[in-house]
Amino acid sequence: KASLRGIPQAHITLNDVRVSDDRRLPGANSFRDCAKVLAGTRVSVAWASLGLATDCYEKALDYAQRRVQFGRPLVKNQIIQQRLADMLQDLTSMFLYCRRLLELEESGELTEQQAALAKVHCTRAARKISADARDMFGGVGILLENDVARHHADVEALHTYEGTDTMQSLIVGKSITGVGAFAG
Repeated sequence: KASLRGIPQAHITLNDVRVSDDRRLPGANSFRDCAKVLAGTRVSVAWASLGLATDCYEKALDYAQRRVQFGRPLVKNQIIQQRLADMLQDLTSMFLYCRRLLELEESGELTEQQAALAKVHCTRAARKISADARDMFGGVGILLENDVARHHADVEALHTYEGTDTMQSLIVGKSITGVGAFAG
């Protein structure tokens, strides 16, 4: 696979499987019960996005400080400074989301909507940061040794993990409007 290569995956097919009542997971009676678990795992996706984005930012900053282009350091270009400033703004908001999620989770107050909102925000921001970092590296941005292309691919996977951006937005939209837009 192209991303998250350290996480094994398998295609499992179950046909005509019956699970006796004494073998069922207690409290797992509906998708709503499963959604409670997903709220917690969405928090981990937000944190993972923050970690990948932070590494992209740090590597891009280091590269821009070392790289000399057209006789001057890359960091002396206005667009590079603007990108670095934008990246730091996004990282700061991601960190604040993640920290607040941790507080809510520890106090038992975390809601599905809060987790969905943070997951959407953090994966969107991480996508932008990783894309900007890869672009700042220029042609060498696709080399695995620089990590940013690999991180960019991993962020793309995280963006759809634990529910797509669209599904997270629908969860948040329902909490705003009180109306579910889900099919069925």
